[in-house]
Amino acid sequence: MPNTPLNGLVMRTAIARQPGMGFIYAADPQKEADEVPHAIIFKYKDGEFIRTDANYDAHSLAIVSQPGPGLIDVSGSGYYSAIMASGTSSGDIFDDSTPAPQNPRTGGIRSVAEIGGVAFAVGLRGMVYRFEGPKHWTRIDDGLPETFNAQAIHGFSGNEIYAVGREGSIWRFDGHHWHPCESPTSVTLTSIKCAPNGIAYIAGHRGVLLQGRNDMWSVVDQTETSDDIWDLEWFIDALYVSTMSNVYRLKQSQLEPVDFGDDRPKSCYQLSAGKDVMWSNGEFDLMSFDGIEWTRIV
Repeated sequence: MPNTPLNGLVMRTAIARQPGMGFIYAADPQKEADEVPHAIIFKYKDGEFIRTDANYDAHSLAIVSQPGPGLIDVSGSGYYSAIMASGTSSGDIFDDSTPAPQNPRTGGIRSVAEIGGVAFAVGLRGMVYRFEGPKHWTRIDDGLPETFNAQAIHGFSGNEIYAVGREGSIWRFDGHHWHPCESPTSVTLTSIKCAPNGIAYIAGHRGVLLQGRNDMWSVVDQTETSDDIWDLEWFIDALYVSTMSNVYRLKQSQLEPVDFGDDRPKSCYQLSAGKDVMWSNGEFDLMSFDGIEWTRIV
């Protein structure tokens, strides 16, 4: 394993932008044990790691193009940063959003994702927020029940968004209203990817993988793994699936383990695709894939 500034740290998440470039968010295990809010941020470019530090537990990222190019990070408590070409701003999603909810909110943000160039944050108790610009989020979750503990969000456009979560829950947003979808599973759903092939894929615990769109969803009857699936990504006309220990490619309704070559990572977790590159990050490994071979970054 290469000697990098991440030695001794634990990666929380990473996001690829283009070959040889992306962002890595890590944590100090001792600070985590002491419950000190923090994030250690690295901009990675062609082998160089440029470090900055944050005083909140940022754990999810989205690269956006609207209202301008930038990187949005969020924490479970609601703190966020918007690192835009126009400058960097930070704040609290709950303080910086309108309209006000019926009941005050604190904490529970689970993830942020880019849909149509815009960042959407989703969380527990039926929370969904859309990033409009520095210090400005719009709450768009009217109609979602507080019993909906969302984990992930993605969409084909701002008028067709899906949020998924615990107990197999799937909800669809048409740009104005949320609609419940009949789900073929009751396990916790952890990830969703609306792919360029026009199919939305959803994954969750116990190896559950779903596919569908609108109100029609079916189980992909794969037999390769029963491990919890934590992330999905689309790269070069194929769906990739990640557990904590492996990455798979979906081929004809079956998952096939990818070939990492001789330098196999010990940890997996999340996937991120940028222009001509896909990353796989675990707590201690960051691998880059160009469509032909995997190479190690960390």
